[in-house]
Amino acid sequence: MKRPGEEHAVENLLAEKCLAAARSTGAFTPGELDVLEDVLIEWSLHPGKDYVLLTDWSEGELAGFLVYGPTPMTDFAFDLYWIAVDPAFQKKGIGTKLEEKMCSALLVQSTRAVIRVETAGRDDYLGQRYFYLARGYTECGRIPDFYSEGDDLVLYCKKIGKQSSGR
Repeated sequence: MKRPGEEHAVENLLAEKCLAAARSTGAFTPGELDVLEDVLIEWSLHPGKDYVLLTDWSEGELAGFLVYGPTPMTDFAFDLYWIAVDPAFQKKGIGTKLEEKMCSALLVQSTRAVIRVETAGRDDYLGQRYFYLARGYTECGRIPDFYSEGDDLVLYCKKIGKQSSGR
């Protein structure tokens, strides 16, 4: 992950594999992949500070990954920034496993958490939106034409707690 003009570009095999997996999905624009690369560089330099990276492996291959982190200026809120499953491993429960792993990790450090996710409102993102609904997230807001004409920003949230049902 070298960027022209950057002296301290991070070479990290895991970060490279995550970027390749995201690229292979075809779901992300070049601009989104640039942002993911920046996030993975930051994670490589300071693991766990602003971003936590969770992975799932199958037969020695990276099947998928999830990136989340604490939401600034909150007590127990977190942002789920990225989740991607390599196309060879999709429809096998990898995304669900990663999301459950994140929820479990959050409840180890706190008795409750609020998880926020922002995603696209385009028709080709219907599967992603269904995934969040099936995992107990609620649509909390929508900004029309946010990303581009006809592409809303859709905001989901989920409250979890050690004493709750996960919703």
